[in-house]
Amino acid sequence: MVAKQLLGIAASVLLGSGALAAPVAAQPTPAPLTTPPTISAGQCSALAAYATSRGTENALKKALAQLPEAPTSIMQAQIVAAHDDVPEVCQVNGIVAPSINFELRMPTTKWNGRFMHYGCGGACGIIYRPQLEEPLARGYAVVASDMGHTGAPNNWTFDYGNVQALIDFSYRATHVVTLAAKEVVKAAYGLPAKFSYMYGCSTGGLQGQIEAQRYPHDFDGIVSGSPVYLTGPNYSEYLVRANLDANGNGIFDPDKLPMLRKAVLAECDAKDGLKDGVLQDPRKCGFDPATLLCKGREAKTCLTSAEVAVVRKMYAGPVTADGKPVFYGWGGMLPGSEYEWYPSFIGDKGKPHPRAMGAAYDYGSGIYPLTAATLATPYGHDDDYTAARGTMGIYPGGTLNWLRWAGDPDLRRFRDAGGKIITWHGWDDSEAAPGVSTDYHETMARTMGGEAEAQKFSRLFMLPGVAHCRRGPGGDSVDWISAIEAWVEQGKAPDQVIAHHLVKEQNYLGLPRPRYPLPAGSYDRTRPVYPYPLIARYKGTGDANDAANWRPGSMTE
Repeated sequence: MVAKQLLGIAASVLLGSGALAAPVAAQPTPAPLTTPPTISAGQCSALAAYATSRGTENALKKALAQLPEAPTSIMQAQIVAAHDDVPEVCQVNGIVAPSINFELRMPTTKWNGRFMHYGCGGACGIIYRPQLEEPLARGYAVVASDMGHTGAPNNWTFDYGNVQALIDFSYRATHVVTLAAKEVVKAAYGLPAKFSYMYGCSTGGLQGQIEAQRYPHDFDGIVSGSPVYLTGPNYSEYLVRANLDANGNGIFDPDKLPMLRKAVLAECDAKDGLKDGVLQDPRKCGFDPATLLCKGREAKTCLTSAEVAVVRKMYAGPVTADGKPVFYGWGGMLPGSEYEWYPSFIGDKGKPHPRAMGAAYDYGSGIYPLTAATLATPYGHDDDYTAARGTMGIYPGGTLNWLRWAGDPDLRRFRDAGGKIITWHGWDDSEAAPGVSTDYHETMARTMGGEAEAQKFSRLFMLPGVAHCRRGPGGDSVDWISAIEAWVEQGKAPDQVIAHHLVKEQNYLGLPRPRYPLPAGSYDRTRPVYPYPLIARYKGTGDANDAANWRPGSMTE
């Protein structure tokens, strides 16, 4: 009964009294400038000489030097030629003191009047240039930074003994780079951006959440994908250690993962109305790995008692010594995500699994060795910073995640500033617990006066069958930029988005993101995704791979 009432309330809030429009791919909204200004080669190079593009000598230098919290120097400004659908840009490289490197790219012609800060991933340390091409192709001026340090995105030692690097990465860099970049945009074009957006996934998603909570006037719209919230890098360590014995060897045989997932789907796939290899809400699965317990000799088709214990730990997530969850919400891996568990597994003799990456590779290869002594050391989940504050940190005391804390549910200042935020998360995420996103949304909604009030400015989309930011059997490609533009600029709240399953899976961290509308033949399936807590349900007729044959619903119908 409660679920049906919730569905009715949510549907009325999201869909209104009229019929739901036919699901179609979102289209780019019109550019907000009818006569866009241009940047010549001379004007671009003048930026590096601390002169504005309109000839007011030293005006930009003065403005940047006096930016509150963000004293900035421009190191280089140059024209970069167009390629493919990416326009010619004036590329500005600068530093916000003391050591935050940023790169701002501004179309020299056909600027759409919009500004975007594109977030990074992992520990950052580099600028993800291929990611900038999607907004550039739309005409955005777009900036990205290294978040205050240089290094590999999987190197989490950058802040060891470096408090400034810790602060910059945790919350300061995104804000101050945004201030500096907006000033340069205004100087280059002769007018400020009409609309400002934040876009990112993983650490980039966390950047967006922190901006909404700490700096509510920086952006008109934010797209926050797979935000790591409070889970942090040591969430991955927990998943690794959950599968290790006292000698540092793996317990669970990774070759059994397909068998485990098959069993999960056999029990739970049809609960959402269609057997399609994708769970719409895996929290409702209720699968017990003990059903696969070997009855006699161990085999590839069953689990040992030790392996059952590992699976249960993976599903449960980290707990304190007295068994209390470290994170609110579902803090572990979810049923159906087993295909994503390879990166967490270390095999025999402490070597990482061939498909391992991230924490499993770092620990298994000896970068951060997990010796018998360290394995016997408690996680420290019971100290003040972890149990009381609900965080896990990469160093004792949880300092990193304490400063990166993004759990404040009071978004009144962001709402009152007119901000809009779209958060999305894949249910199969193995690097940032998706259940923490649903818990934060529910907490925020209660704080803001209920689901109906929260949905006026904040919507969460949970993507079935999608791993961390990308990959998986579900549709991981959504035109989020058009969705946030339409909400901010036209007042059209996203009652649904269309998720595309690409024919050729892409690694968005290493390749440019897809362009929208997607070309025919680049995807083989579309599905609608509705704002949480709604799920998509098959209507029962028509091609299940066509989003038009789905409707909003709930798991309890």
